Amino acid sequence: IAYPGVDLDLEIEHLQSNLQIRYGASQIEAIKAALLSPFFILTGGPGTGKTTVLKGIVRMFSELNDLPEDPKDYKDGLFPILLAAPTGRAAKRMQETTGLPGSTIHRLLGLTGQEKESEELYTQELEGKLLIIDEVSMVDTWLMHRLLKSVPQGMQVLFVGDKDQLPSVGPGQVLFDLLNCKALPQVELNEIFRQSGDSSIIPLAHEIKNGILPRDFRNNQADRSFLPCQTHQIELVIRQVVEKAKSKGFTAKDIQILAPMYKGAAGIDAINTMMQEIFNPKGNKKRREVAFFDVVYRVGDKVLQLVNQPENNVFNGDMGEITAIQFAKETEEKVDQITILFDTVEVTYNRNNWNKFVLAYCCSIHKSQGSEFTMVILPMVKQYGRMLRRNLLYTAITRSKSKLILCGDYEAFETAVVSTGDIRKTMLHEKLERNLNNDKVFTAEEPAESKETKALGAGNEVAVSITETTTESATQKPENKESPKIIPVYHLTSGQISDGSIDPMIGMENITPETFMNEK
Repeated sequence: IAYPGVDLDLEIEHLQSNLQIRYGASQIEAIKAALLSPFFILTGGPGTGKTTVLKGIVRMFSELNDLPEDPKDYKDGLFPILLAAPTGRAAKRMQETTGLPGSTIHRLLGLTGQEKESEELYTQELEGKLLIIDEVSMVDTWLMHRLLKSVPQGMQVLFVGDKDQLPSVGPGQVLFDLLNCKALPQVELNEIFRQSGDSSIIPLAHEIKNGILPRDFRNNQADRSFLPCQTHQIELVIRQVVEKAKSKGFTAKDIQILAPMYKGAAGIDAINTMMQEIFNPKGNKKRREVAFFDVVYRVGDKVLQLVNQPENNVFNGDMGEITAIQFAKETEEKVDQITILFDTVEVTYNRNNWNKFVLAYCCSIHKSQGSEFTMVILPMVKQYGRMLRRNLLYTAITRSKSKLILCGDYEAFETAVVSTGDIRKTMLHEKLERNLNNDKVFTAEEPAESKETKALGAGNEVAVSITETTTESATQKPENKESPKIIPVYHLTSGQISDGSIDPMIGMENITPETFMNEK
């Protein structure tokens, strides 16, 4: 990809003037590489400027391709820059950052989220010039396969993510494997651009990422605190913190408690019940409530969507508020109903669908990925056992925008920092290396007569030395055992066909469909 006559360094200078910012050297490198690469990966932790770089890439790509800043001013169909993320909240953050419409990957591909992994599904080819996917660490192998199958030739692809966050809930570790393949264009942002005086949370996250629990971990800072307590004290400590925050004007939307397990005294279920009593207590006769198994839902409760429902524009991980409860005698369907408001979308659920959401005052760290909250309260106790892992702790801490309350056993935090957990074993990295390796598989000398043919490959060939055998001579010994004939094998790419450097029918001379018909 090239922009003839365009000085990218000069264009970036103009961009910085327009945005009134100064990019660091690694950020400039990332912007240039993203614009010039058919496929590019941008990774980095909190505070390293991924959002700023992404905004710059979108702005420069629009200018270099004569696209209007406002997608509404584009008159030639769909806007050619596509933004998507695994969750609705992450997609919304992208939209707020860039000013361009964003969607979930499922909605972009027309998937419902209920498809079976074994199904061979048709997904319509995407239309556009640039595809940007955020929070790629959350994307599992199956969804990535569907996504890449829908990318047409000529569309640039940009992946953005934090390699140190939790891997996908589903199988694989796609971002990790892609980054380990050094042949793929990528830039990791390491420099923290937010001043340390602005946040002690960001430096804490980076130290934990590196396997270090800082010496000042237990020292209270302006934006974070550590409250030592045992498992049976967790509820009491969280209650005190939340009630104090509530008195200062914090709402249930502002405060998010994160925990790695559902059961137990310090589990998600127990904390949700306690939080409901603080923010949405029983006793108001005008506030309706209904029981569903061992959970009570009330109007005003904060809830979390558990499954994708693209037909309602609601997706796994979206948070909303119960706005209405109707009993069976009041509805046409003669069944109890709960109505939930997700941002600007209201969805009504019949009782048999109430398992599609849960209370969300406290949620799992996995479910919080792709989201940010004003205040995060994070309990960690020894009883969490095998869930005490570095990437879990790191992911939870990086969900906080301005306030972080850590509580529990100091030893539990120590255990989490040093535990890297189980490394998922996949073959994606090896497969990528094989497919992207353009060198000779064997180092046998290439015959002179193949040099002209090799030039046609435009640098994408793989020359392999093999002993020539055919159907007729497979059982015969070669005439010269010492000097087997070398046959170069080339890797045919769509790019070679498009630019005319190689004939797509090479090697098919005198071949017709009848050649492959079974002889009787």
